[in-house]
Amino acid sequence: MYCFSAPMPYEKEHINKLLNINNQIEKSRITSLFFSLPSNCEFFTGFEQYRNSVFNRKWEYWKNLIEYSINSGVDFIYLLNNPLRLDIENPDFEKKLDKLDKLLIELQKIGVKNLRIAEHKLMSYIEKHYMFFNIYASTSFEFKSLQEYSNFIYMHPKVKQIVPSHDSIKNFTLLKNIKKLLPNVKIELMVNEGCVNGCPNRNGHASEIMDRHTIVRDDMTISNVYFTKIFCSRLENKILTMIKANVIYPWEIKEYHKLGINNFKLVGRDGFIYRIEHYLYEYLMYLKGVDNIKNIENEPVCTFIHHLSENEMLKQITVQDVKKYLPNISYFKKYGELCSVDCYVECKYCYKCAEKIKKVYEKKIKERERMPHFVSACKI
Repeated sequence: MYCFSAPMPYEKEHINKLLNINNQIEKSRITSLFFSLPSNCEFFTGFEQYRNSVFNRKWEYWKNLIEYSINSGVDFIYLLNNPLRLDIENPDFEKKLDKLDKLLIELQKIGVKNLRIAEHKLMSYIEKHYMFFNIYASTSFEFKSLQEYSNFIYMHPKVKQIVPSHDSIKNFTLLKNIKKLLPNVKIELMVNEGCVNGCPNRNGHASEIMDRHTIVRDDMTISNVYFTKIFCSRLENKILTMIKANVIYPWEIKEYHKLGINNFKLVGRDGFIYRIEHYLYEYLMYLKGVDNIKNIENEPVCTFIHHLSENEMLKQITVQDVKKYLPNISYFKKYGELCSVDCYVECKYCYKCAEKIKKVYEKKIKERERMPHFVSACKI
């Protein structure tokens, strides 16, 4: 059985719909929900990432949703996953700790047992003062070597779960050796995020204040949207971006099971406010695809890539159209540990895959142009 975690929806109706997916699939279960308070909630501590403040609710609202989730039979994980260093030199830092203490006491009262953390000092503080909680490590630590994991667990031996860096999810040698090195620590892998492999901005973006617009001197280089504007939105070749997105497609899950990895994570909480129904459908399709690829052959391939799921061009090519041209998981089982040192210099495998898919896309566009009233949605 494959165990999936997913973002906690923001209304009970949608929590019910999300968990009802379990009744429609065979090989997987959504077993845990994760969440952190938006920054406009009075119990927000600042150790969370700054997200979704447009959804303006008081603590009692979120408390009831968390309790509802727990009573629905799933594990709940509260995220203290801002990787920004602790500003202990700040005169108001102790007040920030007081807010944290208040929140943790409230979380304990309602039955929350799991915290996902992204900062060493914060992790040690909670390990010392709040032994009630299970400690999970955030992917925002961005560890990419076996020695980093060895030293990390030496520092934090109580950690029960790690989420390897997004860049490492196709490094089968590393994953296999983490399992050998840390047999008592669970590994969870993100499957559908879709950030381009080798993004230089992941930590900076994760620690940014993302839930409001801040621009200094009307200069985009000093703003909270700098990372996305200067990099992500400028990746114009969307087919190559899809190829380099480093996702785990549903039909690839079984290869991780062979390593003893059965825990996976679906992302998407930033989109819950404006397209929750779409995400619930995408999660359902992902898990039905794990059951049998025939269930998803006619789905747009971008359905399974969070950051590209709304791209109009990629919506026009289906799993059936391109599966045989996508980078094959067997290639990464052999060479995945070399991606960080060989890509585009010694190895151009993914780029060749992108060229093949480009031809498929262009052929489909030509066929559709012959149809009456066709209007091209986008360009490569």
